[in-house]
Amino acid sequence: MEDKDILPPEVLASMLMRMFEFAPIAMAITTSDTRTSSYAKVNDAYLRLTGFKWENIRGKKLTSEGAAIASPARDRRHRMLAEEGSYELEEVEIVHADGTLIPTLISAQRTVVDGVSFDIEVIVDVSARVRQQREIENALKASARTDALSGLPNRACFDEVVADYVAGQGLSDRTLALAFIDLNDFKSVNDTMGHAAGDEVLRTIASRLRESFRVTDFIARIGGDEFVVLFEIDPKLAGDLQQHLQADMERIFKPIAIDGRVTYTGAAVGVTFLQARDTAISFLKRADEYMYLAKTTERRVAVVCFGQILAAACEPAPKAQRNGTD
Repeated sequence: MEDKDILPPEVLASMLMRMFEFAPIAMAITTSDTRTSSYAKVNDAYLRLTGFKWENIRGKKLTSEGAAIASPARDRRHRMLAEEGSYELEEVEIVHADGTLIPTLISAQRTVVDGVSFDIEVIVDVSARVRQQREIENALKASARTDALSGLPNRACFDEVVADYVAGQGLSDRTLALAFIDLNDFKSVNDTMGHAAGDEVLRTIASRLRESFRVTDFIARIGGDEFVVLFEIDPKLAGDLQQHLQADMERIFKPIAIDGRVTYTGAAVGVTFLQARDTAISFLKRADEYMYLAKTTERRVAVVCFGQILAAACEPAPKAQRNGTD
């Protein structure tokens, strides 16, 4: 290209200034001294990003209180500019005028003009990407804590929740109860009606548990045919708990119709209260022991609270009504 085709310096400078002012990406020009670095020029995108007005930050030191960029890593970035002349895509949280932290990626280059050193910064707002990443992480975390079949929290989630309850016991005047529920005759559902029918039984039971307990109660599926419910109760009502739970379980484990056939799956339920010396392990173990005590009754639906077997409970279903019978 011949010299006559090259843009005159003043025209090029004017074009570059217009690009700087109207660029959709935040840009800032600052003086280079680490301790006295101050704003020399910013574009409109920078003001929109930070919420500041130019008259409020013009000539202001970048390290002043309330400055948009007050990262402890600023000195390190200044050393990179002094030693290498530039840096790229550094993660920096910019402080908006309203105090909100905005995650950004900053690239900068040091330039000397007429013996004066300036830093030119290009700032990319990545808050949308960070929000999306957090949403993905939260979704993955929720998935890892959820039983895919029933939609209930899984064993990992239960372990976390019960550990939190145990750590915080004594903070409430209500007592924490744990009901350990193990299905009876569930194997025969899979054997006679197929695993798809077994899955439908589990989903139905999960749905009925949600309907029967309060939204504040914690319900989880912790094993193949094992469920747990954590709920708080007024100690004054403990005497009536077993009868209420027996009635609830009778409703939850009423017959389930699948493809024109009826399953009479029942449950053994062990219930205990959290005690002062309990750990998460001992709490669950005691409820599990009471559940096995309920199994010994051979009733289709049996609830054992605090080691006590309720006398008035339904008896086993007649043989003619067993799973897989029309």
